[in-house]
Amino acid sequence: MRRQGTAFILLSLLLLPVLAGGGETERIRKIGKAPNFIALGPDGTKLYATSYATDELLEVDLEKKIVTRRMEAGGAPLGLALADGGKTALVACMDSGTVAMIDLDSFQVLADVPAGARPNSVAVGARGYNAYVVDYGRSRNGRLHVLDLRQRRMVGSVGLGVSPFGIAVSPTTERVFVLMGGDNEVWVMDPAGPSVIAKIPVGEGPDGIAITPDGKRLFVANSRTHDLSIIDAELLRVLVTVPIGKMPFGVAVSPDGKRVFVINAQSRTVSVLPADLSSLSGRTLDIDKGSTDILVAPDNRTVYVVSEATNSVLIADVPAEAP
Repeated sequence: MRRQGTAFILLSLLLLPVLAGGGETERIRKIGKAPNFIALGPDGTKLYATSYATDELLEVDLEKKIVTRRMEAGGAPLGLALADGGKTALVACMDSGTVAMIDLDSFQVLADVPAGARPNSVAVGARGYNAYVVDYGRSRNGRLHVLDLRQRRMVGSVGLGVSPFGIAVSPTTERVFVLMGGDNEVWVMDPAGPSVIAKIPVGEGPDGIAITPDGKRLFVANSRTHDLSIIDAELLRVLVTVPIGKMPFGVAVSPDGKRVFVINAQSRTVSVLPADLSSLSGRTLDIDKGSTDILVAPDNRTVYVVSEATNSVLIADVPAEAP
């Protein structure tokens, strides 16, 4: 049994009774087959999704609420990130072993960059020159690859721990944080090496990760211990562990840095909490089964949640005053 500190026990007693309620919701259906990850276009009118079972990248018109364009991205596309001011999509294709670089104006592939054995997650650095790709690998351990976006090729690589899946990049230091699902750790990488500079123990089964816009706080959803690790991203240590719903997975922080949103896959809810934990009041939002990824629009209240089980995207309005 894991040791639970006083802060964890106190938060367990105080948080559980106060989570309640939800906002107005609507759904966009027929989003490919088994969509897993989403990204919002820079003007907020388009949503992009990876369709795992059809090997496609989809473009969704948020006003018409339909898929307007689709294209083959590669085998088993998973992780998704936007680069070059939202003009280019980066898609980690696990079965193809590539990262597809896709021009979102023409909706054509600019390059298929080899990315190891089984790439699953991708994130763009704060400076916009590099992207970082998590490679699950074919053996026990995986790797982190550095993709030069201008040269459209990998320029660095370093070994990771067991079952890496999930990545966040500091918007201030460009440190890279990678989840090690088999080690129950977050590994902190210096991209200049690249090299490992720290390993932070978290809960069991870390599956979701997000960082605040100021780069000071990191949130990790631990699916097997049903909790959320809040990490000081500068001191590189866990501040507190907060109980959450069952099997937490995807995590997002609002653009203003004030709230954190956590998908509880088994509970079929999203927990909404103040990012600074200044208050223990919060709320939950009901979502579909099989929800995997979540993001928050620039208005800090429109939330998008994708479900691989229902092939849909739920759109929820979560007023800024709660919490």
